[in-house]
Amino acid sequence: MRVLLATIVCFSTLSVLSEAVVVKDGDFIFSLEAVKKLKDLMDDVQLKSSRMSSSAVLCAKPALPEEFRAVCQSTGAGMVFSRLKTVAVHADICEICAMAACTGCF
Repeated sequence: MRVLLATIVCFSTLSVLSEAVVVKDGDFIFSLEAVKKLKDLMDDVQLKSSRMSSSAVLCAKPALPEEFRAVCQSTGAGMVFSRLKTVAVHADICEICAMAACTGCF
């Protein structure tokens, strides 16, 4: 019974630590993994959209993670997405908490 309990505690702790790094931009908070997915989506959008605002095209994409929908409703969405892309490009630095926008490291 103790072994089972210890195993559950270890897996729970590991799960929490894997989601520990978050990225903050103003009032918005996102997981680093979601920001990495956003960067991939943004790279695809930039290649295809030359006439429309890339943030408008990005917000219209069904593949956009749900946690970014609030950014689409805000003013300055393009700037927020731009800053998040910068964080995603340098995600290795963020993972060791060298960036001020990243928190949650132990």
